[in-house]
Amino acid sequence: MAEAAFSKDGKYYSAITQDGRLRIWDTETNLLEQEYTPNLHLTSPPSCLQWISVTSTTSPQKGRRKSVDVPETQCIALGTSSGKILLYSISQAKVETVLTDPKIKNKIQSLDWHRKYGLFSCTHDNFVQEWDIESSTVRNKYNVNIVSKNKQSNKVSAIRIVPHNQNTPAKYLISASWQVCLWRLHGNDSTVIKCLGHSAAPRALLTIAQLNKSCWLIEGSQTERLLSFWDVTITDEHLPQTNGEEVTPSKRQRKLSLNAPVIPTPTYNFVLEDAPRIIDVEIKAEDGATKLNLAAATRSGVVHYYGHMLNGASTKPIKPSNTIQVTTEDAQPLPLQCCKLPTTGDLLIGYNNGPSLLFEKITPDLKSKTQVLIRGEAKVKSKVNQTKDVNKVRLGKGGDVTYVEPMGGVSRKRTTPGGKVELSMEDRLANLTVDVKNRNKSAVSQNMTKLLMQGLHSNDKAVLLSVLQQDDARLATRTVSALPPEHVPRLLQQLADLASRKTSQCAASCTWLTAVLKCHSALVLATLNSKTSDHLTQLLAIFTHRRSHLCQLLNLKGRLDLTISQRSSEDEIVEQQPVLEYNDTSSDEEVELEKYQSDSDQMWEDDEVDGESQGSHSDRSDG
Repeated sequence: MAEAAFSKDGKYYSAITQDGRLRIWDTETNLLEQEYTPNLHLTSPPSCLQWISVTSTTSPQKGRRKSVDVPETQCIALGTSSGKILLYSISQAKVETVLTDPKIKNKIQSLDWHRKYGLFSCTHDNFVQEWDIESSTVRNKYNVNIVSKNKQSNKVSAIRIVPHNQNTPAKYLISASWQVCLWRLHGNDSTVIKCLGHSAAPRALLTIAQLNKSCWLIEGSQTERLLSFWDVTITDEHLPQTNGEEVTPSKRQRKLSLNAPVIPTPTYNFVLEDAPRIIDVEIKAEDGATKLNLAAATRSGVVHYYGHMLNGASTKPIKPSNTIQVTTEDAQPLPLQCCKLPTTGDLLIGYNNGPSLLFEKITPDLKSKTQVLIRGEAKVKSKVNQTKDVNKVRLGKGGDVTYVEPMGGVSRKRTTPGGKVELSMEDRLANLTVDVKNRNKSAVSQNMTKLLMQGLHSNDKAVLLSVLQQDDARLATRTVSALPPEHVPRLLQQLADLASRKTSQCAASCTWLTAVLKCHSALVLATLNSKTSDHLTQLLAIFTHRRSHLCQLLNLKGRLDLTISQRSSEDEIVEQQPVLEYNDTSSDEEVELEKYQSDSDQMWEDDEVDGESQGSHSDRSDG
């Protein structure tokens, strides 16, 4: 199921967003040229897309043939979940044709188009339709269902048309479900002519490459770190029977039929760092040999480039010839989203730089295993770096660099490539810090997202509780925003289980549910008729049941608080100490009073004695 693809010439890049919008970028100018929001994009959003070429004029009249070459225009075929196919014109910036069939009501899983064979689609019920674009009708319908005990992985997730040079009206198609098969479509019959192993992944990636009369298939999955290379060349053995009689098997075929069944193995296996997001392949002849060029953009934000000469089969996995990464000046990674191998020989890559998507053509450096591209600007520059940018540089002898600064020049030796770089003690201590607040929040949120995905995939309760019990709104928002949409129903199921437990876990469940509704509201609205609605109904019932007893709990809490407050106030009154205490019979005051009275009596006696002495002295003087 393709959600993003380049045009054949690599000039445009289109992608379907999570809310059902179609975005188209111009890879030469790095501009978002067009953005289309289909009608009912929430109830029946686009599920896949395919670049095609159609004539710009209407179909010719009956009984007449085209005498003049009609120019072709590029269009995008959008498959929807309601079974309709929208043909969006790039030049007109609108939907020109809607391909519908009253018998098709299932979701369009995959689309493929070939200039010689036309447009093919595959629905959710494992039926392939061959469309006539001029009349907007279904020309033929084929059943590509394979009986399997595992019903979940029995759905076809991708189809690809296999071109051939045989003189036969039959068409050949590859379907990927729990097993990758090569089908022969002739008339209204479909026959399996080759099985290419199995693929248990629900979402497969298929790419076809052709050179002369040979044809190859690159098969991968968005959940596995391996790409398989198969030879799917159509030979005379794969042609349908014309006279209705069985063809006499050859001696080699009879010998193979008597032996044990042979498990098909791919010709080559290419190992990846992470699961692929988009792949592209190119096969060309060089110096009498066949060279394979393969590029794959992974979910980890890097692009692997493989350059391999086709020379026999090999069971050993092939490692990438070059791994391309994009970072900023301050070593902040810029994740790569897509890649394309143009006919010019270079590599076209697209990476995110903030809110914008930028495209660039590069030449892979096959001399090194890793190629790091420094693009963009550093978010935060230190004062030293800002000073270096402003100041002028004067080159000295012996590779020395002198920075002309206002306070005088300081000579620094230029570091040689591959030499050791000595870090200061401050930088070493900063690297050894264990403070959680100083860590990079984006790295923590990415680790939490991966941990949550692992817990949802394995249904490990311990891993899920270690993530969902963290009652942090910011952490929950960053973690859920990076969560793929296919994990949202499982997350809602776990939140419903967590909401029915004790209060602390229910509070954490509310925090994570708020983050889910904030980041994936469009997806929740678009899938109201699926399992998501059941989980939302269960959550609503749990919260309604908890709220029904809220008034009684609040009344009981109020009574308890009032009783406890009254009891504590009574205890405070009993144990309260007096502010002032006065005792009339205090011994200290009596002692002080007696001392004061004795002192006053003594003073009066001394005054009387002095008066008498003065009177007697006066009498003597008179006599």
